[in-house]
Amino acid sequence: MDIGVLRRDGRTDPFFDGTAAGRLVIRRCEACERWYAPDAGGCPECGEEDLAWADASGEATLVTWTAVHGRPAEDGTAPPPAHLALVELAEGPWMYARLDGVSGGDLREGLPLRACFEHPDEGESYVLFRPAG
Repeated sequence: MDIGVLRRDGRTDPFFDGTAAGRLVIRRCEACERWYAPDAGGCPECGEEDLAWADASGEATLVTWTAVHGRPAEDGTAPPPAHLALVELAEGPWMYARLDGVSGGDLREGLPLRACFEHPDEGESYVLFRPAG
């Protein structure tokens, strides 16, 4: 299932620079050493407004997921469903992402995952998660 063309918005430049290089980059509060998802705007713990960007390990566990079914082609064949997930990164924050290399029967809460990166011809590179191992 095609997710469309992703574009950076200026605020997300470090995240997309990381995905282009095959690295998962998320937010980190240097003042209190807490990690946050890439879209975090500030630290709710200590009030720091300027969060740093830092490399994450890319390891995660599956929290929950859903299957999105695309429209059948004109010949009636249906594309395989896309699996969208909420994952918990090893550093602690939760992040929405697409799963890759899985079928519905493979999925279970707590499934170990590993970040991988898609590099489309147009638009920004993005992160997916696959079963670890």
